[in-house]
Amino acid sequence: MNRPMSLYTALVTPFDADGSLKLDALPALFDFQRKAGITGIVLAGTNGEGTSLSVEERVNLLACALDHAGDLDIIAGTGASSVSDAVALTRDAARRGARAALVLPPFYYPNPPMEGLVAYYEAVARSADIPIILYSIPQFSGIAIDTVLLDRLRHLPNISGIKESSGDIRACVRILNERPDIDLYIGSDPLLAELLAAGAKGVISGSANAYPELLVAVASAIMCGEDPHPSQTRLNQMIDVLTSGPLVGLAKAILQERGIGGLHVRPPLRMPTHDEWASALMRLDELGLTRIKPASSSLT
Repeated sequence: MNRPMSLYTALVTPFDADGSLKLDALPALFDFQRKAGITGIVLAGTNGEGTSLSVEERVNLLACALDHAGDLDIIAGTGASSVSDAVALTRDAARRGARAALVLPPFYYPNPPMEGLVAYYEAVARSADIPIILYSIPQFSGIAIDTVLLDRLRHLPNISGIKESSGDIRACVRILNERPDIDLYIGSDPLLAELLAAGAKGVISGSANAYPELLVAVASAIMCGEDPHPSQTRLNQMIDVLTSGPLVGLAKAILQERGIGGLHVRPPLRMPTHDEWASALMRLDELGLTRIKPASSSLT
């Protein structure tokens, strides 16, 4: 298969222990991803704790990221519950030269009317000349983005893709079949091999923060015409460890184990407890994925 695949990591946002942005950690995080074969970074998504960042912080994060991006593509997470914030962030992303904007639907109000969702995305898409990737993660936002909404937005030419993170493979296949003009980015890593083989444009992965090479191995097998299932199984085993505790906190703790330390989360998220961390390290060691350190190893 010669079709190019876009492999993006939905990057964790580095925070100090006091909750302030730790922007000086970005170059190390970028190098870690680049060396594994990742082609791009998504900022301020779910794993990036984007909804815990102010508009000013998201602007500063993007500016710093673009300064250190090198050959990595940068996609800015610009969705917000406030349409004016989403518009401002999308305009800023376009002005600074981000490759695209990943835009959550407006969250909080349950069951918003279709007309309201269309108006929100119209305002965002018309605010800036930048590709717009819709972000469907209904288990967090409460709003599933389906082909009905995509069809209602067909008149907006810069709506070019969707990150489908619901975990519903039928929804993904429906988009591939009914809207081949829309780039599908996989947001559920256990579906990676199946959906890349089915024609997805690429992946925007949260689990790639900790072990990007496992994600790259699945894509490489497909591109080389090899069986991707052994690599997918290994990726799934690592995901099982990540989801055994606080997902983002465990990813940051594993990054420390792998040489990038001092990363914390913001409330309401938390870092793993001592027992959660010891258990995760033991399971990762059983999988041959990391070197176990003493159980007293610090998470600072």
